[in-house]
Amino acid sequence: MSKRVIQCLAAAMAAAFWVPMALAAGLAPIKLGPQALSAGQIRTARLRRLESAPQLSAYGIVLNPGPLATRASQVITARAQATLARSEVRRAAVLYRAHHNISQAALQSAQTGLETAAATLMQLKTRMLAHWGPKLSAAALSGSAPVRGLETGAAALVEVSLPLGQELERPPANALATTPDGEKIWLRFVSPAPRTAAGVAGESLFYLMPAEISMPIGTPLTVALASRAREAGVLVPRSAVVWDHGELLVFRETAPGSFLPVPIRSSFISGDGYFVPESPGTLLHPGDRIVTGGAALLYSVAAQAAPAAKAAQASKPKDGNDD
Repeated sequence: MSKRVIQCLAAAMAAAFWVPMALAAGLAPIKLGPQALSAGQIRTARLRRLESAPQLSAYGIVLNPGPLATRASQVITARAQATLARSEVRRAAVLYRAHHNISQAALQSAQTGLETAAATLMQLKTRMLAHWGPKLSAAALSGSAPVRGLETGAAALVEVSLPLGQELERPPANALATTPDGEKIWLRFVSPAPRTAAGVAGESLFYLMPAEISMPIGTPLTVALASRAREAGVLVPRSAVVWDHGELLVFRETAPGSFLPVPIRSSFISGDGYFVPESPGTLLHPGDRIVTGGAALLYSVAAQAAPAAKAAQASKPKDGNDD
C-alpha cells in the first residue's frame, strides 16, 4: 500500500478510539468507520474449526558420509591395535613370571602401550558418538544398515535441523523434503543427531534419502515434519499475519469496525498458513472473524497512532485523592 493510502486511512480514522490496555506488542484495539474500512480495503473472514497434524518447517542439508566412514575406519584400526596391545601385555606377564625371561621394564613398556592404545580407542569412539550418535556409529562399525546403503550409494544421509525453540515429542518416521527447484522427496528417519548443525541452534535429526534421488552433497532442503498427533484448532491464512518485533499477530474483529491485535504464539506453519491449536489461553477460536485483507495496512496505521495514544493516556489525571 502507498503512503498516500495510509494517510487517507489515517484521516478517515477521525472517529477511531484507542483502549488504554495493549494486548500485543504495545498495540491497542482500533475502531474504524465505514469510510476507513473502504479506504483501506479491509476484509475479514470467519475462522473454522478443523483437525490437523501440525507441521514444523525445518532446514535440511545433504551430508557427506565420507567422514563417518573415515571415523569408523579409525575406530576399527584403534580397536585392533588395542587388542594386539592387550595380547602383548598377557604374553609379557607370562614371560616375566616364568623366571624373569623378560625384564620388568619390558613388561611395563607393554602395559604402557596397552594404556595408550586403549586411550586412543576411547577418544576416537567418543568423538564418533558425539558427532554421529550411537545408531549410525554402531552401523558404521559393523557395516550394517543404514550405513551399508550409504557406502553403496543406495541412500543419502540428510541432517534436518529444527528452528530455535521448536521441539518434537517424537520424530516422525517419514518427513517430506522440498529441493530448491521444488521437487518433493520422502525421507526416512534414522536417529536423533547428538549435536546441532553448524550455524543452526535447534535440535537436529538424521534422515535417509532414497537412492533414486540423486542430490549433490550440500544441497539445502526445506523439510516438513509432523510435530504430533492430529488435533483441533483453526487455520490462519498467511495474508492475515503480520510481524511485530519478532512476534506473529493478527487483527480479530470484536464488533463491526473494531479490531483487536492478537498474538498467535502457539502456531505451526503449514502449507496454507498458520495452524493454531486449541489450548488453554488461546485467543483465537472457531467462529472468530479476523482481518485477511489489509492487515499490513491496519498494522501500519496502528503503529503510527500508538505513540499518540500512549501520550494521551499519560496526560489523563489519575484517580484518587490529593489529600
